Amino acid sequence: MNPAPPKHFLTREFLLMKVLFETLFSALFLALYQPFGFSTTLWLGIQPDDVLASTVKFYGVCILVLIMSAEALYRRDEKHPVSYRLLMAWQGAEVLLIASIYLAFTVSLGHAGDTLLHILIARSIICVALIMLIPFVIALLYAEILDDREEIRLLTLNKPLGAGYLDDVLVNLYDHSGALKISASQRDIYYIESEDNYVNIHYELDDHMTSYLLRSSTGEVEAALRHTSIVRCHRSYLVNLSHVKVLKHGTGKATLILSDKAGTEIPVSKSYYQDLLDRIGSGQDVKDS
Repeated sequence: MNPAPPKHFLTREFLLMKVLFETLFSALFLALYQPFGFSTTLWLGIQPDDVLASTVKFYGVCILVLIMSAEALYRRDEKHPVSYRLLMAWQGAEVLLIASIYLAFTVSLGHAGDTLLHILIARSIICVALIMLIPFVIALLYAEILDDREEIRLLTLNKPLGAGYLDDVLVNLYDHSGALKISASQRDIYYIESEDNYVNIHYELDDHMTSYLLRSSTGEVEAALRHTSIVRCHRSYLVNLSHVKVLKHGTGKATLILSDKAGTEIPVSKSYYQDLLDRIGSGQDVKDS
């Protein structure tokens, strides 16, 4: 069985933050250690002006390539879940690609000197691997920590239902693989937000709002909640009508204000507006404004 990488790691936001982290780490690494300082191959820097210009161009190309790679990885995970094996291979391919770009810049700018090509290739790969793999491992470990924190909160949430919940509905939600990931009282869930190919379930635990990232589509979650008070109000949102405090009408739009301490506002799209009004009118105690 090939285990899956941390779910937080494969969100679009996290992948783009990883690119930023790699960029900042590489700049710091180069400034402190000068890993490309092998004889005549040293050319990255801020002085003189022509070197600075070349460095900026090199970084610009690399950042663009890494952003495109991050988007491609996200798209791949959206269609077919990415395994650890594929993630490692993808990262290795990024290292080779960036090393090739550095090598091309070095040769085209005439900085290779008398260094033999195979030595230059080896040095480029080693240096780029050092610069890219360290932030990759740090980001991977951080994503694991985020996943573990969610699982700990989930263990607290998935407690046996007490007498006060006998009249409440127990909500069971599954991920893409069909594995049960979260069981919660319907009254604890406030709203569900779509985030890329995940949904973020916002719920109350010990009088505090928290969230759980579930690998599932909004449509799948909506189907699972068909017979509850949690309904679709927007392409990216489902809301628990039991926690709607105010329905605000605006010019061409409407907004739901929830009863949590933050007074969270959830948009209502035109396509779901009438259905929402029908559900509210069927018995929900909501203030209309």
